[in-house]
This record gives sequence, C-alpha cells and structure tokens, in this order.
Amino acid sequence: MTKDPRLKTLILSIVFSAFGPIVTLIALFMNTSATQFADFVRRTAELSVLIFALYVYLKLSNNTHTKAQKNRFKITVYRLSGSILLFSAAILSFLFIQALITPKVPEGNVILGLSIASLGIFFNGYFFIRYRRFNNQDHHFVMDSQGKIYQAKTMVDVSVVIALSSILIFPNSEISYWIDTLGTFVIALYLISRGFNLIFKAYKKNP
Repeated sequence: MTKDPRLKTLILSIVFSAFGPIVTLIALFMNTSATQFADFVRRTAELSVLIFALYVYLKLSNNTHTKAQKNRFKITVYRLSGSILLFSAAILSFLFIQALITPKVPEGNVILGLSIASLGIFFNGYFFIRYRRFNNQDHHFVMDSQGKIYQAKTMVDVSVVIALSSILIFPNSEISYWIDTLGTFVIALYLISRGFNLIFKAYKKNP
C-alpha cells in the first residue's frame, strides 16, 4: 500500500464506495421506496467521480504539468463533481414530482437499505473528516472536491436513514409516504446547493 496518506485515502474511499451501488441495487428490488432508488443512482454517479479524482491525483503526482494544465484539471474535477451532484438532484426532483402526482405508500423490506445508509453515515463521515483535514493542511483541489462530495454523501445518508426508518416504524402508512417524499425533496435541494457550489469553485483563482 502506498505511503502517501492522501493517495491511500482516495483508494480506500473508492474501495468502500464500490460496494454501495451493488448492495443498494439489491435493496432496491426489496422495496418500492423512491428514496431507495435515488440512493442507488446517487451512489453510482458519485463512484465514477471518485475514480476520476484518483486518476487526476495520480496524473499530477509527477509534477511535470504546467500551471495551465493543472488549472484545466482543477476546472474539470470541480465541474464534474458538481455536475454529478446536480444530475442526481434532477433525478430526485423528478421522483419528488412524480410522487406528488401519483401518491403511493412505500412498502417492502427496508432493512438492507437502512443498514447500508447507517454504515454510510459512519464511513462517509470518516472520509469527509480525512479529506477536510488534508485540504486544511495543504490545499489541493482534489482533496477539496472530494471533501465536499463526502460531506454531501454523509448528509444524504442521514436523510435516507430517516426516510427508510419511517417505513419501518410506520409500515403502509401515509406518514411514511410523506417522510419518504419530503426526504427525496430535501436530498434534491441539498445536492443542488452542493453541486453549484462545486461548479462555482472551478472558476475561482483560489477555491
């Protein structure tokens, strides 16, 4: 394993995140929660950004790129990271509108999805703290962008836990429907805010 703690954290974050889309896809077939579907899409999209961030970090590690080339990488990383969050937010917004037009009480087994989201709070929170610490010590746009993504991932997992817990506590109830629907809306708003924040950072001289 590499001695570079930043590179090690990037690799570990990808390894742990890789399990998310697989397990949430399985959980998706076990219930009809809109939040569960949104969670699967989000995790899959974010995994692609993590892989690209690792690629950029490795490309820049040899210190042979010009300032202009590094700036292009910075813009690409921030824009891609922000765009992925906005893409996820667009899907969630569609699900929210659909849920309002054709209300349906969520049902099914949410234990697996709830377990994954609960673990996500712990692991994503850990990586958020790690990336923020690295960026505070020595600013690097890859560390900064990943820190913002993991901050969003942690907050979203909290929302998912609340929504799925409501289905478990209030099965076949309108209460779980509204919590699940409003949870989707809250996630969408949060991702829109984080997404635009990252895109704006792409054009700042010292984001």
